[in-house]
Amino acid sequence: MATNFGSFLKDASTYRTIPITRTFLLDTVTPIQIFQNLKKRAAYLLESNDKESLWSRYSFIGLDPYLTLKEESGTFLVENKSAETITRSTTFKDAVNSLFGYLNAKKMDLPFPFYGGAVGYIGYEGITHFEPVTPHDNHDLLFQDFYFTVCETILIFDHHSRELTICYHASVPEEADETTVKNIYNEAIREIDRTVNQAVSSINLDGTLTLSGHTEQDDFEGVKSNYEKEKFFDHVEKIKEYIKAGDVFQAVLSQRFELDINVSALELYRILRIVNPSPYMFYLRTENAEVVGSSPERLVQVLNREVEIHPIAGTRKRGSTPREDKALETELLADEKERAEHYMLVDLARNDVGRVAEYGTVRTPVLMDIARFSHVMHIISKVRGNLAEEYEPIDALISSFPAGTVSGAPKIRAMEILRDLEPNGRGVYSGAMGYIGFDGNIDSCIAIRTMVVKDKKAYIQAGAGVVADSIPEQEWEETRNKARALIKAVKMAEQIFKKEAKEYV
Repeated sequence: MATNFGSFLKDASTYRTIPITRTFLLDTVTPIQIFQNLKKRAAYLLESNDKESLWSRYSFIGLDPYLTLKEESGTFLVENKSAETITRSTTFKDAVNSLFGYLNAKKMDLPFPFYGGAVGYIGYEGITHFEPVTPHDNHDLLFQDFYFTVCETILIFDHHSRELTICYHASVPEEADETTVKNIYNEAIREIDRTVNQAVSSINLDGTLTLSGHTEQDDFEGVKSNYEKEKFFDHVEKIKEYIKAGDVFQAVLSQRFELDINVSALELYRILRIVNPSPYMFYLRTENAEVVGSSPERLVQVLNREVEIHPIAGTRKRGSTPREDKALETELLADEKERAEHYMLVDLARNDVGRVAEYGTVRTPVLMDIARFSHVMHIISKVRGNLAEEYEPIDALISSFPAGTVSGAPKIRAMEILRDLEPNGRGVYSGAMGYIGFDGNIDSCIAIRTMVVKDKKAYIQAGAGVVADSIPEQEWEETRNKARALIKAVKMAEQIFKKEAKEYV
């Protein structure tokens, strides 16, 4: 850890990017308050509510994005904040390696799961860069398939100790003399001080929010869908015909919901993190939209070269009482259709891990457990393997993309069928959201329970796995159940922040 000039000067002869960290006690503020104070500089907020994960201890805020990785017309570009191209690549893997090669960041032994790197998403249509799949011809939202940003400053808020660690990534030009390095170091210290002062300045944020007492209404009132109900039913039956013909075992048919909004994406996130807490919660600002989500499902994690995929399949609504909830759990675990679907997706996950893992290391430490969320419960499993020597962590992300739980099995044929049936390209939905760290680790979730906010509209998409004995009405209701928590969050935010605005006039 470069905490003094001597070590920084030594590192400057080897690295282009050198993290400098300082830690402060901040026991009177929250990550949301900090984000609000720094929102003009902020690119993302990453949080978690997962008792099993180290992630749940921390919130991460990225400030001052200075490099962006994106795809345009088949070419992957790394651009600086002046939109000047730094590198060009023909593949995503080469682009990531070029980005990290350019940064040449010093790896740090820090207690946090993330302290710097690239944060962003791969849209569902990104598969066309990994596999021979033709993209959907209707991209009405004009959303980029790849978008990752690198921030100069990372704020790490520890919910246990109430400490804020600021990690500033100083950039040192090649062959810089000692005077130049000294100036860079001093500026980094000043920047950290400036950031912490901004973080704790007077909070420009509404105080206590009233979460109860909002007007009850039909969850889907005023919500548009890109599917007519009868058309969705027809497409379920068409998928069943493909299954009968032997094309696929399953395909995940989705519908997209659209709502007009008069609140900010951050206000939506504030409500969503309360009403639908999940292992992966995130706010991301891109060039032309914002992405807000609370995903329950990991796509892939690579931690010290151990690969993990976390398939989730099999769904029931939560019960209104503990007794009803337990009865629904028992019913779910006894449902042969749900069990068969889940086992199929576990096998698919084992195959994805096996593509990049050492032979004989693929294992399933968790099989057919129940995970509960605010509005639904799911059957979950975990598949792990040790990354083979000839592969890099980015290979694990590519090999697992997209998740079988949001596409189908076999993946490629299922995606071809879905491309021909679904009215619109999926965009971010069912792609991947996460980080690629300077330390070589990767963590990503499936972009479900996720909304795209653009031009005063919120777009929410949800799918249902269609199998041989699927009932169209049930699959329709499953998509609505999965979207319901986000739709409720939007409507609550509209009511709460409209009310708060009136009170503060």
